Amino acid sequence: MIGSKKEVKKNMLIEHTLLCNEAYLYFNCPLDWKTEYAIETKETVPASFGIQFKGLALSNKKKVVSDATFSRNGYFHLIEVDNIRGMADNKNKIESYVDVFPEVKNRLGLIPALFIFTSTEDRRRKFEGWMKQHNLRGEVKTFDEIK
Repeated sequence: MIGSKKEVKKNMLIEHTLLCNEAYLYFNCPLDWKTEYAIETKETVPASFGIQFKGLALSNKKKVVSDATFSRNGYFHLIEVDNIRGMADNKNKIESYVDVFPEVKNRLGLIPALFIFTSTEDRRRKFEGWMKQHNLRGEVKTFDEIK
C-alpha cells in the first residue's frame, strides 16, 4: 500500500511497536527520540564486601531499558509502553527506575521524567500509586487518552 518492497512479518512485538509509535506522535515526534535506551548505574560492590571470588568482579549495578527516550526543556523523558507485561514485572521495573533516576541526572544533567502509556484505568491507577510511592516525576496515560 505504501510502495515499500520490504515485507514485514507479524510477530508478538508488532502491537507494542505500534503503541510506541502512538507515544512518539503524542510527544510531537521528538528529533532525538531513541528506542530501547539502556541506563545503568555505576555502583560497584566495595572491596571490603566479605566473600571475594578470584576472577569474578562483584557488582550491584542497576540497569533498566526504557522503550524510548528524548530530551526537552531540561527534562530527560523516559517512555514505557505497557500492553501485556504482568503487573509484578511492571512494579519491578518501576523500582529499577528509582535506582537509575539519580544516574540520569548526574550523567546527562537533565531532570528525569517517566511517562507510562498503558491499556486500562486499573493499570493506570497502579502505576500512579507506585510512582507516587517512590516520588518519581512523570505521568501515566491510557492509550484511549492519547488517541
